Amino acid sequence: MKRLSNKINIYFAALILLLGVGSCETTELELVDDPNALNSATASPDFYVNAIQISLRNLFGGDELDSNGTSLSERGMEVTRILHMFGPLYDNAYSPGAHDFAWSTAYAEILADARSLEPLAIEQELYMHLGIAQVAEAYAIAAMVDFFGDVPYSESADGVTFNPKADPGLETYQALHGVLDNAIANFNKEEFSKPANDFFYGGDKAKWINLANTLKLKLYLQSRLVTESESTAGINAILASGNYIQGPSGDFKFQYGTTDNNPDSRHPFFTRNFVEGTGVTDYMSNTYMDMLLNQKTAPDPRVRYYIYRQRNSNAQNTVEQSCFGALPPPHIGFASIFCNLVDNPGYWGRDHGYDFGIPPDTGARATWGLYPVGGKFDNDDFEAIPDRNIGTKGSGIDPIMMSSFVDFMLAEAALTIGVNGDPATYLESGIRESIGTVMAFRTDLVDTDFVPSEADVDAYVAEVLANYAAANNDQKLNIIIKEYWLALWGNGVEAYNTYRRTGKPDDLQQLVRQPSDNFMRSFWYPDAYVNQNSNATQKPDVFQKVFWDTNPDTGFIY
Repeated sequence: MKRLSNKINIYFAALILLLGVGSCETTELELVDDPNALNSATASPDFYVNAIQISLRNLFGGDELDSNGTSLSERGMEVTRILHMFGPLYDNAYSPGAHDFAWSTAYAEILADARSLEPLAIEQELYMHLGIAQVAEAYAIAAMVDFFGDVPYSESADGVTFNPKADPGLETYQALHGVLDNAIANFNKEEFSKPANDFFYGGDKAKWINLANTLKLKLYLQSRLVTESESTAGINAILASGNYIQGPSGDFKFQYGTTDNNPDSRHPFFTRNFVEGTGVTDYMSNTYMDMLLNQKTAPDPRVRYYIYRQRNSNAQNTVEQSCFGALPPPHIGFASIFCNLVDNPGYWGRDHGYDFGIPPDTGARATWGLYPVGGKFDNDDFEAIPDRNIGTKGSGIDPIMMSSFVDFMLAEAALTIGVNGDPATYLESGIRESIGTVMAFRTDLVDTDFVPSEADVDAYVAEVLANYAAANNDQKLNIIIKEYWLALWGNGVEAYNTYRRTGKPDDLQQLVRQPSDNFMRSFWYPDAYVNQNSNATQKPDVFQKVFWDTNPDTGFIY
C-alpha cells in the first residue's frame, strides 16, 4: 500500500517539528497554509490508525518502494548471519544515511501520528484506536533504542522542542512500559467504535492486550542485565495473568497480498527478488544454511520451506564464485565453513562480509523459499526462478512477534533470571510451534513427497532436548538461542537484540575479510537525526553499546 499524499505532508510537518529544520515562523506556515496537511480539525482517526499500522509494517520490513533494503529486520538479519552481509567490515557496512528511512518512519510517521490521534481518540471515545497507536509507538521507540542507543523521546513531537535531546535508554524503556500499560487500559475500555481496519488482529482487543503484555515481556528480558529483579518480577506477573501471546492464533504478523502494481502489496523481499529477466537479488547466508543442514543428525524440518535451490550443484569455477578453490584465510581456518557448503549442492550462498563482485549467478543462488516471503517450496526440481508468478505470488508475511518467539524468550528468562517455568518445556514448545507454523503455511503449495513426517519432527525435537539435558548452563543457553535463531527466519530485529544480549549462538562465522574481536553493538545514528538536530552528536564508531548491553566490550561477540 503506497503512502497517501496526506502522509507526505504530515511527514514533512512532523520532521520539521522533531528535528528543528527551519524557524518557528516556517513551521507555522507549513501547518496553517498547506491545504492538504492533516490537522485535528480535518483528520480521520481511522486514517491515522491505518497509517500507523502501515508505518509499523514499514519500520519492521520495509515498504514496496524500499528497494535498497533499509528495514530494521533486514539489517538485523544481515549482521547476525541469518542473511548475507556484504560488509566487508562493521564500520563501513552501512552508512549513517542507511537508516534515515527507519528513523523517519518511527518519528515523523508513527510517533507524530500517535500524538495527533490521541486528543481525537479521547474526545470521540475511540479507545481501541488509541491503544493500537500506543502499542505501535512503544514498539517503534524501543527499536530506536535497541538499534541506535540513547535517542530523543521525552521531548519528541511535544509541539514545543525543535531540537529534542536524547534520553537515557533505561528511562525511555521505563516510559514505554507506561505507554503499554496505558494501551492495555484503553483496550479494556468500552469504545464508541472500533477502527475500520485492523490489519493485524481483525478488531480482537484481547489479542492486542496479549501483544502489549508480550512487548512488556520483551522489554523486561531485553534489560535483564541491568534490571534483573525488576525483569524477573515483571515477567512472572505477566505469566500469572495469562494475557500474553500463547499459540499461533495470537501471532503478530503482517499479511501481504498479490497485487503487483498501483499499489504493490506483495512482500518486499518477493518483489525485489522475483522479477522477469533479472534473476534473484539476495544472497543467502552460508552460516545460516549450514545451521539448518549440518548441525544435527538430519536437516532441519523447515529447510525446504525456508530455502529454494535453483540448481543442484555449487560453483564450478572462479567465474561463478571468485573464492572457488581458494584456501580459507587463517582466522577462518578449515574447521569452519568457507566459500560454499561443499556437502550441500545447490545451497549457494556467501560468507559473512564477503563483498567481492557480483558474478553471473542470479539463476544459481539459493533464494527465499515459501516461508515467510511467499516464494517456492523446494521439491528438488532445481529450476531457476523465471518470473514473479511463483509460489504465493508475493502473499507472504512479516513475522514480527510469533508465539514461538515468546517460548524461546521465556526459556532464556527461566534459565538466566529464574522466571517461573521449566526452560526445557519452553524450549520444546518453541521448536514445535515454529515448525508447526512453518509447515502449516500454504499447504496447497507444498509437495507432500517432501513434507517432514511427524516422526521426523519428533526425532529433531528429541535430539535437541537430549543435547540440552546433557549440557551445562552456558551450553543450555547456546542451545536455546540457536533454536530461537532457526525460528527467526524473516525477523532480524529479535536476532540482533538477542545476539548482543546473550552472546549466542557462539559459533557464528567470523568476518571473512579480517578477524574481529567485536561486533556492531549499535548502528550509526541516522543522518536525518545528526545533521538536523543541534543537540545530536554522531557516535565515534559502531562499537558503542546500548544501555542494556553490559557484556564485555571485546572478545564477546564478533
